[in-house]
Amino acid sequence: MRLARLAGPALFLAGVALLAVGFLENEATLSLFVIFPVITATGVWSIVGVLLMIAGFFLVFLTWPVGAEPRPVPPSPVATPPSQGEAPAAPAPARRWGGVVFLGPVPLVFGSDPKVTRWMLLLGALLFVALLVLTVISIRGI
Repeated sequence: MRLARLAGPALFLAGVALLAVGFLENEATLSLFVIFPVITATGVWSIVGVLLMIAGFFLVFLTWPVGAEPRPVPPSPVATPPSQGEAPAAPAPARRWGGVVFLGPVPLVFGSDPKVTRWMLLLGALLFVALLVLTVISIRGI
């Protein structure tokens, strides 16, 4: 079954290689529509490359292990209760995380709690303003 899981990535990489051959042979062009890349395939190499990439993409999801049984975890040794002179160990603080992902000019913000999410929203807004200022500067040639 492990070999079957490698078929999807192998098809995808073969498609990328054939599409690269198509670009080198001038059988394919790449352009952008808003923020989405668009490939126009006009020759055999590029068409087969695109089809292999699509087949590989779907094959990865079809062979993805869903509901796989977890590996058994060895039992941990039983902790001895602390003696009267020792204080119990404090629990580790919970990790907080967050992030900003830009889809084109639009920031998508996420976080593990509201405080981190607000900080990520502020960071996303600042990065958007910086992107806007740099775009205006580059257009005006300042």
